[in-house]
Amino acid sequence: MNFLIIFIVTAILQLFMPWWTIALIPFLVMIWRAKSGFHSFITGFLAIAFLWFSYGLYSHLSTDGIMSNRIAEIFSLPNGVLLLIVTTIVGGIVGGLSGLSGYFVRKSVQ
Repeated sequence: MNFLIIFIVTAILQLFMPWWTIALIPFLVMIWRAKSGFHSFITGFLAIAFLWFSYGLYSHLSTDGIMSNRIAEIFSLPNGVLLLIVTTIVGGIVGGLSGLSGYFVRKSVQ
């Protein structure tokens, strides 16, 4: 359930707010509904990684890879698919650490 809450709320807010919303939502959800530290990290990681992968894949496929390949060239990456993998991992780590931080805040005030 935490996965769906993080995924849906973050997907909606990413349309209107900046990228760092991916850190705010897992943090708040895990303050509210955390079970354990490992669960908080994995849930935040997977929800944000899947969200960013979905957005990136949609962008890559809708432009036939032109945009992602050009952005990959800026970062000296060989192709847009590798850029998609890197952004998925980075987004997932941000979401996971944010969820873990929410869990620790919850534990510190209980």
